[in-house]
Order: sequence, then structure tokens, then C-alpha cells
Amino acid sequence: MKLKAKIFAAAVCAVALCVALAGCAGGGTAGSADNSANFQGTWVLSGGNADGKELTAKSIEAMEQMGLHVYIQMNEGGSAVVSLFGSDYDGTWEAKDATTVALTFEGDTADAVLEGDELVLSVEGDSLKFKKGELPADADATAGADADAAAADADAAAAEAGQGQEQQAEPEA
Repeated sequence: MKLKAKIFAAAVCAVALCVALAGCAGGGTAGSADNSANFQGTWVLSGGNADGKELTAKSIEAMEQMGLHVYIQMNEGGSAVVSLFGSDYDGTWEAKDATTVALTFEGDTADAVLEGDELVLSVEGDSLKFKKGELPADADATAGADADAAAADADAAAAEAGQGQEQQAEPEA
């Protein structure tokens, strides 16, 4: 329940921000394996409503220009990441059928439904709509990736830079 509240609180904040500027289990079962292709990939916020306020394409564009992104990544094998304005939450997803996916984050599960080309997540009268797309260029490129691998890459780059400094210092010795 906590994550649902966070998602919709973030959506409400996004709507308020936009209004101010303009004047949010593991792998599938054998039965769901064929349906996983319907959901796997990156889903970017495309609209919705929260507390009776509409989240329009124009308001989403204004948020994105400020680096505020909302998206869901559903990875192969059932892992997922929801990114809310730079805060990433790890979770899982499972295709229930061809048009319904169960998303679980921080112990709370909610169903999202495909309606045409949009994935609609509705909770307590509010809804967020997502369209399949690309990870935003200025979003965290490691979201959903193995953080240890990212850290290892950073360590390797630092070690390489350190070796270059040692080689420069050797001729003086």
C-alpha cells in the first residue's frame, strides 16, 4: 500500500508542478510465458489522472524537460524497476493473461491492464497511463541493471586512471 501511495503522491505532485509551470515475484508461469512479450520493455508515462486532475502530454513534457521522469522497466525473467522522478524501486512483474500484468513493489501488488497501446495502472480511482518507449536519455541508465556491475565499471575506470598517474610519476623516481 505504501508504494501505491508514493506513486500517486508523486503523480499528484507532478500534476501540481505542471499546473504551476503551465499557468507516477519472479518469472512468469507457464501460462503467462507467451504473454510476457506484451509487457516486457520500458513503459514511459503518457498520461493519467490523480485527484481529479489530468496529467496531459504537455505537462509530462514540461516535467521531462526538468529531468523528472516516470517509467516502468519490465525485464526478462520477471524483474522490474519503477522510476519516479529519479527514485528507483526494484520489484517484480508477472503476466496474468494477454492484457493484464501484476506489478509488485515493496510488497504491494497492483494489476495494470493493456488498453490499446497503453498500459493503465489504476488504484483507488486514480490512474497512470504508460506507453512502450525508450529509456529517457537523461534518465538513470543503470536503472534495472546490476548495480554491482556499474560499480565494477566505475572501479575499473578509477584503477585505469590511477595507473596513468603512476606511469607519469615513474620517470621522476
